[in-house]
Formats: sequence, C-alpha cells, structure tokens
Amino acid sequence: MPAPSIHGFAEKVALIINGSEGIGRACAMQLALQGCFVICSYQNSSDETASALNELQSLGTLASSFEFVDAKTLVDEVDKMFGRLDLLVNCVKDNEDSTFQIETITKESLRLMQPRPKGLIVNVISENQTIHFVADLPKHFRQNCVVTKAKKDVIEHELFVTNNNDDVARVVLFFLSNESKALNRQVLSCD
Repeated sequence: MPAPSIHGFAEKVALIINGSEGIGRACAMQLALQGCFVICSYQNSSDETASALNELQSLGTLASSFEFVDAKTLVDEVDKMFGRLDLLVNCVKDNEDSTFQIETITKESLRLMQPRPKGLIVNVISENQTIHFVADLPKHFRQNCVVTKAKKDVIEHELFVTNNNDDVARVVLFFLSNESKALNRQVLSCD
C-alpha cells in the first residue's frame, strides 16, 4: 500500500468521532502529522482526553476537542471554527446503535462537506457491529468502512505489548487519500 502524500492532507479539516482514544487517537495523530486541522469528539472527559488533545497540540497543529452531546451540536462547533469539513472518520464504539451513529453524524456533516470538492468518510467498526453505508450521498462523496477484530493487546515473547491501532489508522488514511479515489463503499478487515 503506498504511503499517502503529505500534501494530500495539508490544511484539510478532519472530524474524528471518538478521537481521544484507541484507533481514533491514532488517526488523529497521523492526520495532524500530515498537516490536517483535527477536531476530535469524545464521550466522557478524562485524563486520557486531555492527554490526547495536549499531544495533538504539541505537534503544532490546530487541534480541538468537544464532548459529543449530539451530532448537530458537534457539527455546529466545527462550523464555528472552520466553516467547512473535508474528512469524517466515524470511530464507532462497541454498542448496538452503531448504524444510528453513522447515519446521524454523516447526515449532519453533509451541510459542511457538501460544498467541498470531495467528501471523504471512513467508518471504523468492530467485527461484531453491522456494516452500514449512508444511502443517497452526493456523487462526489466516497464512503468506505474498516472492520477491526475485537482483540486485546497481544504479548509477544512476554516482553512486548503490541496493538493494531496504528496499523488500522494507516488503512483509514489510505481510504482518505487520493490513492484510493476509485474505492467507494469498500470494506476492509484489519486483524
């Protein structure tokens, strides 16, 4: 898989749902490193949330975070800050309403993404959630899905603990890059 060009993400505005932990945090870091303006939503304020935002801001990027109250309030905050949205990453937590979350956030985000030349959306779900694509998006939108295996950290040789958050984040960035411009409504599973 080719590495996305740093110029492809420079000065784009990215909203990452549940961006303060796990895969969302890894996506936020990689997008920020490539010049993206990053907005992360979180569900519960914690030390981890503050740490994630401080880490993003230490990269010299314009990063913000907002507690996820509802989709309209969150998108209104993005509108106040930037007046546009280029990239949407729905990192869905393990719950029964993943389809509702994807549908609600994507449809609310359309008002900021519609005027942009390309609307790029990636839904990140676990293997026990339903794959869902929002119907009737404008033709210039691309929407793809990454399915992650629900697994705990793996201990290798009892010395190293590894996780797959960065690997999954690279797949998300591939779907958001120009290298994947022919891919729409594709599903990729990550181990």
